[in-house]
Amino acid sequence: MAGTHEEAHNIFPQIYFGSLLAAGLLMFLLHRRWGALPKPGERFYDGIILVLGLWCLGGLLIDAFAHIGGRVDDTFFTEWHAVWYSGATAYGAYIFYAVMPEGGVGEMLRRPFGVLSDVAPEHRPGVWGIIVFFISGFGDMIWHETLGVESSLDILLSPTHIGLFAGLILSVTGPFWSAWADPQSGQSGLRSQALPIFGLGAAWCVVLLMVRYSHPWIDGIGEYCYTQGYDICWNNDYNEALGIGMRSFLLQAALTAGILLMFLRRWEPAPGALAVLLGFHALGAWVYAEFDRDVAVMGIAWALLVEALRFMWTKGWRASFVATSVALQAVVLQVALFISGPRGTWWEGTNLHMAPFGWTVHATFGAVVLCAFVGVMATTLAFPPSLPDMSETEQA
Repeated sequence: MAGTHEEAHNIFPQIYFGSLLAAGLLMFLLHRRWGALPKPGERFYDGIILVLGLWCLGGLLIDAFAHIGGRVDDTFFTEWHAVWYSGATAYGAYIFYAVMPEGGVGEMLRRPFGVLSDVAPEHRPGVWGIIVFFISGFGDMIWHETLGVESSLDILLSPTHIGLFAGLILSVTGPFWSAWADPQSGQSGLRSQALPIFGLGAAWCVVLLMVRYSHPWIDGIGEYCYTQGYDICWNNDYNEALGIGMRSFLLQAALTAGILLMFLRRWEPAPGALAVLLGFHALGAWVYAEFDRDVAVMGIAWALLVEALRFMWTKGWRASFVATSVALQAVVLQVALFISGPRGTWWEGTNLHMAPFGWTVHATFGAVVLCAFVGVMATTLAFPPSLPDMSETEQA
């Protein structure tokens, strides 16, 4: 709920510094108990990064909902920002600790750029992401305090918010790239794949926020369904409605295929891994749709269906698995709307229109096929055919 400018300033430091103080005290106790806090590859490191990353992600989701729902006031110093930035501060501080050189803080202060260039490639996204995030965060504070607070789709276009999104994507994918470089990563079941799943899933949530205006689950059927006596549809122009809908379907198909293949290109999915990964999509879509229960149910159903089809991947049916998983995103929506919304068909000239979108029968089924085709193309790019051996040709 929005508060006054003065109230927000009073709450922000309590939440921000209070939560960081509690986290710092816990880290101090763990340091005393273990002798040192774990670094990459050491016991408990993955668990700590996962908890801190979830704190940061939770803050993003809370702040996004506050902006989408108009629950912000005229200041940067809101309770929503306090949760988000405290999580980002804790997460960033631990990332920097994890890659701290042997010379410690002193060496980092003496040659900051040298230390950053010495960071192993697999840790650079996380470190640079935190730097970009906090530079953008400082700029966001100035932006809000001088030019006001964005709402609705404006939150996606603010220059400082774009910097925050970019920095957050880099930082939350840090564990993903760190795990990618570890040859032993993900070899012992779901637990060993938790960190890369979190990194990829958290990035998916950030990207979903950036493209929520073109997500058929979040945007609402009213944007792209064609009216024929349906009060929920806003479009009387069939081609306009179809164009909006197909752009949304294809964008999400490409994003979904990319996310799935980034994980599958590196790891053989453990039982439950795909359900958890798609669970991040369900969480993000649910929050960005302002806690719409139907969106949450669709997200969970889609995650379970894809998990049930995991056998296709293990049998080597790569393109078929990805194509089916991507197409199911459209099918789940169609079935859910058909069950809960208007039903029926009607003719307009020689074209048969049908629920739930009011599109023609060609477009209704063709949309699913086209989404599947996106999955096939993405899989071909991720796993291209082997190049022929040109040495024999050159010798001839």
